[in-house]
Amino acid sequence: MSKIRTIVYVVVGLFLFTSILQAQNKSVDAKQTGISFEHSSWEDILKKAKEENKLIFIDAYTTWCGPCKMMARNVFTDAEVGTFFNQNFINVKLDMEKEPGLSLKSKLSVTAYPTLIFIDANEKIEHKAVGALPKAEFLIFGNEVLGNEMKLSDYNEAYKKNGVSDFKFLISYLEMLTSAGENAKLKEVVIRYFDELEPTRLLSKENWDLFKKYINNTDNKAFQYVLDQREVFEATFDAKEVSEKIYYTFLRQGNQLCDKLESGKYKLNTKRQTKFLYQLEKYKIKDSAKIIAYSNISTARTLGNWKAFVGHVSENLKLELVDTGIMSLYNYALPINRGTQDKELRKEAAKWCDMGLVTENLDGGFKNAFIKLKADLLKAD
Repeated sequence: MSKIRTIVYVVVGLFLFTSILQAQNKSVDAKQTGISFEHSSWEDILKKAKEENKLIFIDAYTTWCGPCKMMARNVFTDAEVGTFFNQNFINVKLDMEKEPGLSLKSKLSVTAYPTLIFIDANEKIEHKAVGALPKAEFLIFGNEVLGNEMKLSDYNEAYKKNGVSDFKFLISYLEMLTSAGENAKLKEVVIRYFDELEPTRLLSKENWDLFKKYINNTDNKAFQYVLDQREVFEATFDAKEVSEKIYYTFLRQGNQLCDKLESGKYKLNTKRQTKFLYQLEKYKIKDSAKIIAYSNISTARTLGNWKAFVGHVSENLKLELVDTGIMSLYNYALPINRGTQDKELRKEAAKWCDMGLVTENLDGGFKNAFIKLKADLLKAD
């Protein structure tokens, strides 16, 4: 009986031992699933990429970015994704609010999160995309940089060589720059195209559509031509469409009157402001008073001039020149709570919360948000 019991114990022991080993192996496999990111110094990563003749994949993220967390949780951990990226690239996660991310942010033209980037060992950008990608699109993105299809670096080289003479290429290039978040380059290419374009060709449907999509400020030759030939454009296209394009371009320009300095602070570009105001009057732009109202508010906020900001908001709310919807009222008051401790300014901003609170059929969530913000604004030091 004791021998039988001993054999049973041995069998059970072997079974348990085997189960433990299998569980450990599964645990190891689980840890190895997905992309394996490097944790070496930036210099060592570049050296490894050169030695292995591989591109570097960079996940440029921040800790507060929701889409970044989604990719980290659902895409980077996928086994198929991991196999492909681990075999073909040196993979790195860079927190763009810490080093070396901070130092590389400008060089990599990172302005939004996540930004997904492929670079070579010399830090040349090969391909790039902004925003979270689902698994299928992420794998396509990775294959693009290895395959024969044109990637961002190929487009940049073609542009450098041939300019913007090929319209079909131009459209594809602008779409690539948009998806890559290359906003400065996008603006450069668009302005070059319209500067080189014979002005009358703006009256073609394809160029007008391009103008509507990409011209977003008044400081360019193409927009000036539309202003000067407004009646011709209104006769050629829908008059309301032309009028709205002009209005919204001025509206956006009014939010771009400040220049960012190297220190990170902003300074009003008085020359741009003077030209902006002059053109509003010269061309008798519809609702110019409203455009100026929004411009004054935006400029004061950008400069952190909270006294001017509060004055402009309160005055234009009374004149009904700016939106009085609950989202706008909340967004007028919120920066005051963050930006200044001046009690009188905070009291005035609290009145905007009261305006929001008397909104008919106000949602409970908005009501609570306004109550909390008002209490914060009126809170004693």
